[in-house]
This record gives sequence, C-alpha cells and structure tokens, in this order.
Amino acid sequence: MNIIAGDKVYHKSNSSIIWVVDKIEKDIAFCSTVIKDTFEKKEEKFYLTSISKVIHSGFGIHVGPGTRRNHF
Repeated sequence: MNIIAGDKVYHKSNSSIIWVVDKIEKDIAFCSTVIKDTFEKKEEKFYLTSISKVIHSGFGIHVGPGTRRNHF
C-alpha cells in the first residue's frame, strides 16, 4: 500500500482518529489532526508500518435513484 502526503490514515491501535499525512521521511509519517471540540491541531509521528490508509471515511452522502412508493 502506497501512502503519500495528503492521505487520510489511522493508527492501527486506534482507528477512531483520522490523521492526515503532512510529509514522509524515510519510514516515518508526520501526521496531523484537528480535535473537534477545541479545534486544536495535534501533530504526531508514526512508523509507516503502524498506520493504514482510510479507504472510506463514512462521511459522504450516497445519492442514487429513489423509488416511488405511492400507496393510496
């Protein structure tokens, strides 16, 4: 799996926090996130082997064809 700067990732020990990769040096990813309650920016370093890329964050809205259910 290729992780590049700008990717959304999570640490394998805590998948509830989504981090954004700021830069990568050798085998270390420098990541940041924002705390929802205080809007405080947190920064952390992770080994590339300890993080996984977020495939789907679950924040999107799925729009598709609707079905009509007109029951009179």
